[in-house]
Amino acid sequence: MSLCSAYIVIESGIQERFNIKRLEQYEDIKRLFKLYLQGGTNPQQEKILFSYLKNNKKNDQDFNDLMSQAWEEQPASRDESSAAAEGLNQIWNKVEQKKQRKDHRFLLLKYAASVILFASAGLGWYSYQKQKTEAVIEWVSKTTGAGEKVKMILPDSSIVYLGSKSKLSWPARFIKGSLRNVRLEGEAFFEVKHDVSSPFIVYAAHLKTQVLGTSFNIYAYPDDQAFSVTVRTGKVAVAEHINGKTKALSILTPGMSLTYQEKSSRYAINTERVEDVKSWTENRFVFHKENLGMMLERLERYYNVHFELKNPDLAGCHFNATFNNKSIKQVMEQLRVMSGNKIKYKINNNKNTIALWGEGCQ
Repeated sequence: MSLCSAYIVIESGIQERFNIKRLEQYEDIKRLFKLYLQGGTNPQQEKILFSYLKNNKKNDQDFNDLMSQAWEEQPASRDESSAAAEGLNQIWNKVEQKKQRKDHRFLLLKYAASVILFASAGLGWYSYQKQKTEAVIEWVSKTTGAGEKVKMILPDSSIVYLGSKSKLSWPARFIKGSLRNVRLEGEAFFEVKHDVSSPFIVYAAHLKTQVLGTSFNIYAYPDDQAFSVTVRTGKVAVAEHINGKTKALSILTPGMSLTYQEKSSRYAINTERVEDVKSWTENRFVFHKENLGMMLERLERYYNVHFELKNPDLAGCHFNATFNNKSIKQVMEQLRVMSGNKIKYKINNNKNTIALWGEGCQ
């Protein structure tokens, strides 16, 4: 083989390896771009992606095809509300302003934002941007102790009755036109100030409750396995909210109550008397076919006592009972009478405990 022929063979081998390496790099960039459209990239990955796009203009069509594919793969249910459209227009306007810089990062965002916005099933990129603005506002919180309940007025003039051993967190101020997000651990009754441009959202346990203006009660103690939302006036939308993913459950109107089981993620819709929804805020406790175990959990929190159930079978006893402005001694006496004297009790005031024993229920 001549020296010239050997040189050509070597050069061809180097070029082939170079092309393979470029192809592998291109496939990596395509995978990175797909990840970006799904919102799964970190800042370092985005830096690599944008740098590649800026310096490889000839691949634009391939990436446009990828964006089209990503759009087609999105679920059919998309947010096409006026708020979402307004948000998308704002994003596109910003993109157009940046075109003169010939920065592929902003051209890419035009399409990626479309995918993210309409595939978000209600939250949307517009809401996300507003929540980012809210994030800079200081949050405040109020925590109640056992046997304590308080009435509060939020920055938007909404009224909240916070129950015993509960915690509510909210922004120091609400922004007009933005979501009014609050977080609850425990129980609270809300009287929300109507504002159609600023939906009021309560995050409690695995539930997300959204309203425009209404009154409702949420029961969501972290240690319990069942959470509930009950409406007194107006209408609320309840959704399951786990690890940032939201799944619509039901729309509730006055007298409707949704009970959600944490372990199974199952829920049931029941009816309640409207006048009983906020009963606990008036020192009135209403139980409908409730088992004694659940009744004692609620009574413990609101009377700041501890129950010692000597016979576990008693927890399964069911009662229909209303305790209206009664002391804990009067409550226990009423339970004893209702059980046909099968339930016995003893109050230890020194230790703030109440022992229960007796026959189980049939």
